[in-house]
Amino acid sequence: MKPVSVLVIDDEQVICDACQLVLSEQGHAVTLTNTGADGLAAIRQGTYDVVLLDMKLPDMDGMEILKAVQEEKRRLCIIVMTGYSSISNAVQAIKKGASEYLAKPFTDDELLETIGNACVDTEQQPTT
Repeated sequence: MKPVSVLVIDDEQVICDACQLVLSEQGHAVTLTNTGADGLAAIRQGTYDVVLLDMKLPDMDGMEILKAVQEEKRRLCIIVMTGYSSISNAVQAIKKGASEYLAKPFTDDELLETIGNACVDTEQQPTT
């Protein structure tokens, strides 16, 4: 997989640090934000290939961010992360435009595989 630019939006610093370590070792550029507001601002101001989005943030719900991204940057690849994994959460996130779903805790390999799968899916979509 070619290097990608990844934005991590998660209020758990240990998750942010782990994602940054694993992804940067693979040559990916990583930006970290700890709140929904900061993450949404980063999405609007920056250019990212992938967003790792926590569903439970202190200031906003991940579904709100997902909805805003679908309205403003529809082709952005969003991978939803949550410790509250359930089939209904996954289905809801995918219906609202998430590319993939990653349940916490996840391994380094699961993270890399999920990003690889999401990026391949995005690259194969026809441009509009």
